Formats: sequence, structure tokens, C-alpha cells
Amino acid sequence: MTHLLRFRFGLPVRLVAGRPAVVCGGVIGAIGMPAGVGSRVLQLLSNHCGPVVTDPRDTMWTFLVAGRRPGAAEPADAPDRFGDHAVTVHPAGRSVLLPMSDTGFGWRWAREPQPGRLRLPPPAAVLDALGVALESERAAVD
Repeated sequence: MTHLLRFRFGLPVRLVAGRPAVVCGGVIGAIGMPAGVGSRVLQLLSNHCGPVVTDPRDTMWTFLVAGRRPGAAEPADAPDRFGDHAVTVHPAGRSVLLPMSDTGFGWRWAREPQPGRLRLPPPAAVLDALGVALESERAAVD
């Protein structure tokens, strides 16, 4: 499985406790959010989105994003902007488990990676779409 993820999709996969995973930092980052808002973010990003992983209970979605360039600022305002909504910008060194199969059990793809060179959106694109999704959710409640 790691071979497929690495060579077919370009994901920098490692084995973590015998499971395929990517480790945040360098070329890859991750932003986690509840599934409901994650599905709206995925719709907003459409074809400009990278892979999205969902946990076994489909409660949290993790968007894989481009890692920060050396010296680039971390999206420091994310906890202030989204802290009440269970949004997590994963720090460097944090592992994100990946699906082991396409059977639908366990970790699954909400959006599969595309074959070829890995193309990931910048973190700001996902966070901006998240802001729009949450704002539209607030407007619908009002």
C-alpha cells in the first residue's frame, strides 16, 4: 500500500505503527475539521483541493495541504478564527493516517489523491474556504 501511495500519487508516505501515514512538515501539512463543515469546504474548493482523509466514524475530515516553506509564517490566526469549531492546523511532526484499502472500512478518502505529481493547495486556500463555509452556516441560522 505504501508503494502505491508513494509512487502512484506522490504522497510522502511512511509507516507509523504499521499503518501508512504522512508526517506534517516539509512538503505536506494537514488541516482537520468536523465532517459536516469539511464536506462544504470540499464543495467550495471543487477541483482545487488535494486529498481529504476521513476517520473511521466519518466525524473528522483531514485536508492535506502544501507544507509551509522555510521561513513562511504559520497560519497563526487559525486557532482564534476557528477554535470554537474543532478545527486543527496540524503541527510539524504530527502523523496523519491514510486509508489502507478502498473497501470503505477504517480510514477512507473523502477525496482521493490524483495519480501523478502531488498537487496540494496552500493552507490559506482551505482556511479561506472554511471561513466562507462557517459564515454561510451562521447566516443560515440567523
